[in-house]
Amino acid sequence: MHLGIDIGGTNVKFGIVDSDLNLIFHSSEKLPLQLNQPEIVSWLQSQIQNQIINFPSISTIGIGIPGIISKEGIIIVSPNIPQLSGVEIKLTLEKHFRRKIAIDNDANVAALAELYCGNGKGLHDFVYITLGTGVGGALVLDGKIYHGSNFGAGEIGHIIINPYDELNHEKPYRTGVLEEYLGKEAIIRTAKNLTKKYENSPIVKNELWDVADISDYADKGDKLSIETMKLCGYYLGLGIVSVANLLDVPNFILGGGISKSSDIFYKSANDTAKQRVLPQLEKQLSVNKAVFSEKSGIIGAAILGKI
Repeated sequence: MHLGIDIGGTNVKFGIVDSDLNLIFHSSEKLPLQLNQPEIVSWLQSQIQNQIINFPSISTIGIGIPGIISKEGIIIVSPNIPQLSGVEIKLTLEKHFRRKIAIDNDANVAALAELYCGNGKGLHDFVYITLGTGVGGALVLDGKIYHGSNFGAGEIGHIIINPYDELNHEKPYRTGVLEEYLGKEAIIRTAKNLTKKYENSPIVKNELWDVADISDYADKGDKLSIETMKLCGYYLGLGIVSVANLLDVPNFILGGGISKSSDIFYKSANDTAKQRVLPQLEKQLSVNKAVFSEKSGIIGAAILGKI
């Protein structure tokens, strides 16, 4: 059996996958963010030990975490859990548990779930995009995750789509990037900017400032919600075009919570991408929703450990 661990900004999810990659058990624990570095590592070790007690045949452990992870398994940067930055997590856990440990960025891990068991199965090359609080991504090239020179490849959310935005002097690298137009808060901000135009929208009247509500009301015909979904889909389409043209890769898989949004969002993204992509890619261009959503992290992490 193979243990997969998905470390998020709030919760840590655990999943047990058998030799045929079937998920046979999963659970979740709240991440104690108040702990310091040694304490949070110790907490993680105790949680893993509990899984091993319940499933003694666990032979490998895979971990996905937001951030940049070196090939040696060192957490170089962990923006959501800064206490873990600099931890040699692979070596630490291997010494403790005497089992194979593998660790990678959470988007890369989710892409592995699609590569082995989802809509990426059978594809040599595809781009995986995560749409949620932020916009992340992973590159699968020649059947393998491409990590880049500094292990940070696939940061699709940092493609610049508006060079005319006012420079963010504190974080200049975030100026005009896709994530500033397509992350959760960005979508809500887009909807709020349309309130004067659509004052009678139920979104405005009931203050339903949530992406799920905006998506639902777009499908019900609310004009503010439709325009929001179309505009955000347009931004996504621009991001897809940039990556497709750069890499000559036509296959895209979308995961994360916002990937479940209205078909209006998807149609706008597809229409924009097909209109703007290079001619040799237009007929091949394919944008699909991921098979896995909430469980992609634990399944992909288990696969990471197994391979």
